[in-house]
Amino acid sequence: MLPGTRLRPGKRRAVAVLSVAAATAVAVSGCSPHGGGKRKSAGERTASSRTARAEDGPTATSRPGAGRGPAPKPRTAEQFTARARQAMAAEKGWTFALRGSETLLMQGQRPSTATYAATADRTTAPAALRQSGLITTSKEVRKPELVYVVGGTGYVKEGAEAWKHGPLSDPDIADDVEDPVAELEAFGAYARSAKVQRTGAGGRHVRLQVSAAGWSLPAARSRPALKRAVREMEPALAQLRDAGVTASDGSITLKSFTETWNLDAAHGYRLVSHRYAYTFLVPYRGGDITVSQEVRADNHGVFTGRVTLPADAGR
Repeated sequence: MLPGTRLRPGKRRAVAVLSVAAATAVAVSGCSPHGGGKRKSAGERTASSRTARAEDGPTATSRPGAGRGPAPKPRTAEQFTARARQAMAAEKGWTFALRGSETLLMQGQRPSTATYAATADRTTAPAALRQSGLITTSKEVRKPELVYVVGGTGYVKEGAEAWKHGPLSDPDIADDVEDPVAELEAFGAYARSAKVQRTGAGGRHVRLQVSAAGWSLPAARSRPALKRAVREMEPALAQLRDAGVTASDGSITLKSFTETWNLDAAHGYRLVSHRYAYTFLVPYRGGDITVSQEVRADNHGVFTGRVTLPADAGR
């Protein structure tokens, strides 16, 4: 992106500048085509009765009165995802630790980077999100950020800037929101393409992973798993072109994409962590501009408080 725009570790976040061909300053903020209130303590979280009802084991049963036996164990990625969504919905809310990074690299230039660290409290009924974090650029410029999602509307405040707000269908708002619970819902649309793997001692965790490589940007637009990556790439690409990068959509390639969900089999397959990473290659003067991004959310347990929109956020 151009100077004055934001490098985006998970959501166009910080100012970063990269020289493109000596005179042009640029900064930017991934299904193979050949296949395929109060946070509970750790002990309290483990003993959470509502989540425990969804456990995978001989005591796991359907709702009382339903007249069924133990719930069958999930086998497919779609079934694991459905169970994870049930487990997450069984609690009032959850707290997540968020980390993000983005790097733009051009051959012969120093990389331009930005990082993001935040805590997010996400309630389930009603659905609401409070996200408080810090943006750090490669030049050690730091800026706090607040993000709220209440009533289907997103509210964003960076540093001393005024609040901005809008629907989550607005990419400029959606790019600032990191909501693992909502992303798990979206994952259900393409979970069937994920590989399933048991990990940890005794298969305690289940890993669902989708990988991609080789798609052109136009082809990626039609893939459900790549919609987020494409959405985040579009504004960066527009500004790169304004700065003199003339690569056509068809020449831009998704070098790699990986999305990983880790689920806790001992507690109803509730979400443990979510990682999302991709790299795009944008041709420029015989080489490539490489745009890489990684975002990770770790579940830090049950959240029992409320998410209330600040009084000045809607102004």
